[in-house]
Parts: sequence; structure tokens; C-alpha cells
Amino acid sequence: IDVSGLPLDRVARTADGGLSIGATVRNSDLAAHPDVTENYPALSQALLAGASGQLRNAATTGGNLLQRTRCRYFQDVSKPCNKRLPGSGCPALEGTHRDL
Repeated sequence: IDVSGLPLDRVARTADGGLSIGATVRNSDLAAHPDVTENYPALSQALLAGASGQLRNAATTGGNLLQRTRCRYFQDVSKPCNKRLPGSGCPALEGTHRDL
């Protein structure tokens, strides 16, 4: 299957005023995109705060969405994890990560 013609590297406005973000759009490009900075400033700020410039230049929207969680509590089923079981708790937020 040839996907080279798909707009995977583009950010475009949708008919209803939202944004369509391609899977291969780099986080650095998305954070600096005029539509994002103007209409979705929290998204831009989150992208800028989420990693170093070097990582933002390599990371993509699709990669972020599909990445398996690397948190040690997510991997350790003996510990609570809001991502695995919503409402069960998060040791990383509560500070008990220092006890491991």
C-alpha cells in the first residue's frame, strides 16, 4: 500500500473550524503552527513543555499517540495506575515513586 500521497505531514483547518493534524507532523512544527498558537495555545504550550527541542524535532503526533506508556507503574500490575484502571491512583503523582 502506497501512503505517500496522503496528507500525513500537514496541519489543515477542517470545515467545522477544527484542525486536522497528520500523523507525521513533528511536534516542533505543530507547536509553532499559526493555527495552533492562535486557537489552541494550551496545545502549543504542552508540546513545548513536553520535551527538549531536539526531541520535539524528531517526535511526531502519530508516534506520541501510538507510543506505549513507559511509566514504571503502568508496567507493574501490582501498583495502582489511572491509565490501566481509571480512578485507582497514581504513585508517580502521589510521590511514592521514591519508595521503589
